[in-house]
Amino acid sequence: MNTSLYLKDLKIEMSFNPLVSIITPTYNHREYIGACIESVLSQTYTNWEQIIIDDGSIDGTEEVVLQYNDKRIKYFKQENIGIWKLSENYNKALEISKGELIAVLEGDDLWPSDKLEKQVPVFEDQDVVLSWGKCGIVNKYGKILYYTSVNIPWFEKSSRVKILKKLIQNNFIPACTAMCRKDALLCIGGFQQPDHYPSVDYPTWLKLSLSGYLKPINECSGFWRQHRNQITKTLDFEIANAYYSFINEFYHSLPYSYIKALHFTEKDLQKISCNRLANYYFMKGRLNLSEKRWNDARDAFLSAFKEGSISLKIMAIFGLGFSYFRLDFEWIIQIMHKPSLKEIY
Repeated sequence: MNTSLYLKDLKIEMSFNPLVSIITPTYNHREYIGACIESVLSQTYTNWEQIIIDDGSIDGTEEVVLQYNDKRIKYFKQENIGIWKLSENYNKALEISKGELIAVLEGDDLWPSDKLEKQVPVFEDQDVVLSWGKCGIVNKYGKILYYTSVNIPWFEKSSRVKILKKLIQNNFIPACTAMCRKDALLCIGGFQQPDHYPSVDYPTWLKLSLSGYLKPINECSGFWRQHRNQITKTLDFEIANAYYSFINEFYHSLPYSYIKALHFTEKDLQKISCNRLANYYFMKGRLNLSEKRWNDARDAFLSAFKEGSISLKIMAIFGLGFSYFRLDFEWIIQIMHKPSLKEIY
């Protein structure tokens, strides 16, 4: 071994002090992990590290990751522990992380090249604990289906309690767009995952909202890939039951001042849970349409119609019509959303 080169590499490793640590949990994402990593490598802001926690992939994900020779990328593979212990993977990465800011990017998602450059300055305000932005929803081929929007003026004039109320009603923070202050995460005990709840993002955002300000940016900050192999796409009833139990428990654990200000009844919480499930089914229907699985789309839209609000019932009827006539939503999305559909890669 060349001792001088080894000592030089060690010195670089020890002096490397990234501001942003990117947490990337992955499982059987061979088809997508390359695009995920390349979207990080293409960032115009370069002071980052990416911590990839591979939960026992068996599809060749490891081989793809190891093709990338960059000291900022740290890869850890472990025995599979599954989605019900997802927070352990996130918190393992959090413990390893060196950055003051934590960004989330799962192995099948990706970022626009200016994501970090646009989002890091938000945290110059020390009261901000979480930031997010617009999200591009993409299919398995990397085609943008549509963008979510962020009502910046509403958030700028709303109190923390009002924002919390909106967040309880609907998780408007896509994980792939989120960036958090590490100290705030550690103060709440790291990433949260209630029993029988198959994700960590929403419970964590709710807890963070109690400790500081949530501040959005009016930029696309991530691309969320929708595909049939996502584990949560097969857990309809588990997600519904776990969501209602979790949101009930969270609400009743709040300080009295919050409960008094929010003033949700048991009926309100049940309605919120039903609407969330209906939205989940509606998104699943859209995904099935985009992948030409017409019968699956029909089943999902029927479920959205049964559970949803009046406005969602109307949209579900349109979805049913599209599934019967074997048409996709993409042509109408081109009219409703700008820019029009394009390929990311």
